[in-house]
Amino acid sequence: MEAGILRDQLADLRMGLFVSMPIGTVLSALILAVQMLSGDGLAAVLWFAAVSLINGARIGLALDQSEIPDRGLKPVGTRLSLYGILALASGIAWSFLALLSDGYTTPQAPLYLIVLAGLSAGSVTYGASYAPASLNFMTLPLLIAAGCVLAQGNIENYVLGFTILLFLGGMIRSSLLGQARFKETSRLKYEAREFAARMERNSRRDPLTNLLNRYGLEQAIGQIGLSDGPFVAMLIDLDGFKSVNDTYGHNIGDDLLVRVARRIENHAPPGATIARIGGDEFVLLFPALRSPRSTDELASSIIAAIANPDPALNSVRVGASIGIYVSEKPRLTEMLLRADFALYAAKRSGRNEYRLFDAELEHGLERKHCIERDLRAAIEAGTLCSWFQPIVRLDTHAVIGFEALLRWRHPVHGAIPPPEIVTAARETGLLPLLTETVFLNCCSMIEELVKNGRQDVRVAMNLSPRELEAGNVDDMMLDILKTKNVPAAMLEIEITEEAPVDRERVDEKLERLADAGISIVLDDFGTGFSTLVSLKDSRIRKIKIDKNFVRNLAKSVEDQALVKAVIDLGRTLGIEVMAEGVETDADRLILRSLDCMVAQGFLFSAALPMHDALAFDVRHFDNSAAAKAAFDPAELPPRRTGSAA
Repeated sequence: MEAGILRDQLADLRMGLFVSMPIGTVLSALILAVQMLSGDGLAAVLWFAAVSLINGARIGLALDQSEIPDRGLKPVGTRLSLYGILALASGIAWSFLALLSDGYTTPQAPLYLIVLAGLSAGSVTYGASYAPASLNFMTLPLLIAAGCVLAQGNIENYVLGFTILLFLGGMIRSSLLGQARFKETSRLKYEAREFAARMERNSRRDPLTNLLNRYGLEQAIGQIGLSDGPFVAMLIDLDGFKSVNDTYGHNIGDDLLVRVARRIENHAPPGATIARIGGDEFVLLFPALRSPRSTDELASSIIAAIANPDPALNSVRVGASIGIYVSEKPRLTEMLLRADFALYAAKRSGRNEYRLFDAELEHGLERKHCIERDLRAAIEAGTLCSWFQPIVRLDTHAVIGFEALLRWRHPVHGAIPPPEIVTAARETGLLPLLTETVFLNCCSMIEELVKNGRQDVRVAMNLSPRELEAGNVDDMMLDILKTKNVPAAMLEIEITEEAPVDRERVDEKLERLADAGISIVLDDFGTGFSTLVSLKDSRIRKIKIDKNFVRNLAKSVEDQALVKAVIDLGRTLGIEVMAEGVETDADRLILRSLDCMVAQGFLFSAALPMHDALAFDVRHFDNSAAAKAAFDPAELPPRRTGSAA
C-alpha cells in the first residue's frame, strides 16, 4: 500500500508540474523584462537562464515515462527525491532575486515580492501531494526576502518582514496538511480497493470449506485454456448427509463437509478445479490428459474415501454418488446439467455409485427437455388428460368409484408415465396448472355421474402433501366446487405421506377440505412415510393398501397376514380399507376371503377415457375375460409420485 501511495504522489506531482512550470516561466520572463528596462540586463539574463534550465530539468523529469518496478519503495522514493532536489535548486535560483533587487530595496522590489509570494502559493497548490517539493522551493527565497526587509529597519519594513514570515509559516503548514490529506485519501483508496478485492475473492470462495463456490467455479472455467481438453466434470453428492445434520446437528455436519472437501482435494489430479456448489454437492473439474488415473478409477477412489467410516459418526454412514460428464470445452451450465443428470442416474442404482453421461443418458435428457417444453401446450390443448380407473366392490362387482389418472401420448415419445409428467410439471412450475386441470376433469366426471343419477359413486384424485404445503390448492378446489355447484361428497383426495412437511400447515388445509365434505384417503398405506399414527386422524375416511402388498398376494403368506392386519385395524377404527393393484383372479379371491370389500386394478379394468369409464360395468364381464381384455403390461405405470398420478 505504501508503494501505491508514493506512486500516487509521484503522479500528482508530475501533473502539477505541467501547470506550475509554464506559469513560473512566464513570471520569470516578466522579471527579466523588468530588469532589462531598469538597465541591469546581464545579471537578469544569467538568472533567467539558470531558472529556465532548472525548470527544463523538472519538466524533463515529469516527461520521463520510463517504467518503475511495481514492487518496492526505493525506485519511487528515488524519483520523488529528484523532484525535491530540483525544487531546492529552483528555490536557490529564485533566492537570487534579492541580489537583482539590491536586497529588495529597488523600486521593482514590491513586484518581485508579489511574484515570489504567488509562486510559493502555487507550489503549495500544485505540489500538495509531496510537501518537500514546495517546502524546498519556497523556504529559502522567503526567508531571505524576510531578512532583507527586516534589515532595512523602520516600522513598515518590520511589519512587512513579519508578514512574509507569517506567510511562510502558513504555506509550510498548508503544504504539510496537504500532503497528509493526500496520503490519507490515497490510503483510503487502496484500502477500499483491497477490501473490494478481498470481497471479490470471498465472493468466489465457500467460507466453510475454502473451495470455490459456483461463482468462483464459473470464473475459473473462464480462465481455462481450451487446448487442454477434453475436460472431465464430476458432480459429487453425499448420500445420507441429511441424517448427519438430523442426528448430530449442523456443526458436526459442517465439520464433515470440511473433511469431505479435504478428501476430494487429496484424490484430485494435479491442477484440478474443485468447488462446493450446494449444501452437500461438490464439483471436480480437470483436463482428462492430466489425470494419472482413469476416470473410473478416480471416481471409485473418491467414493471409497468419502464412504470410509468416520469415527465421529457412529450411527450414520455417509456415502457419495458421482455424475460424470466429459466434454471438449468447459462450459459450466452444460457440464453441470449433464453431470447432474448422470448423478441421479447413479443414485437410482443405489448408494456409492457413479455414472458417466453417455448416449443413453443424452437421449434421456433430450426426452426430459422435450417433455418439459411441450407440457404446457399439451395441458392447454387437452392432449394431456385424465382417464378414470374403476373402483369396484368385490362382493357385488358394482362400480363405486373412479380414480383419475394422468394420460399423455406424446407425438414423439409416446405414452409418458404419470410420475414423469408430475416431475416435469414441478420443475417447470406448471404443477398448480396441472393439478387444477386434473381437478376440473374430476369435476366434469362428477357432473356426468350426477346427470346419470349415480350420486353414490365417488371420484378420487391424487394430491401431494408438498402441494398442499406450498400452494393454495385448497382455495382452488373449494372455489371451483362452489362455482360449478359440484357435490363435494362425491370427491376423494388421495394423499400420501411421502416426505416430512409442515404438518400444521398441511393439517389446516386438509381440515378445510374435510369440513367441505371431501373424503380424505390415505394412499399407498404401508410404504414410504405412512405410519399407524396417521390412522388416528379423524379426517381419514379410507386407506388404500399399496399394490406392492397386493400383487401376487395369493403366493405370499406374509403379505396375506399384513393385509389382514390392516383390514382388521381399519374395521376397528371405522375406516374403509381398499386394495389397489389387483391383477389376478387369485388375488381377488384372497382379498375377498380376507374381508376386503373394495379394490381396483387391471383385473377389472385399466384406466379409461371418461365416456368409456361412465359406460363401464364390471358385472357384464367374466373375470378371466375382463383380465385379458383390460390388462396390458405395457400400460402398467411406475410407482406414482406427486399429484394426479
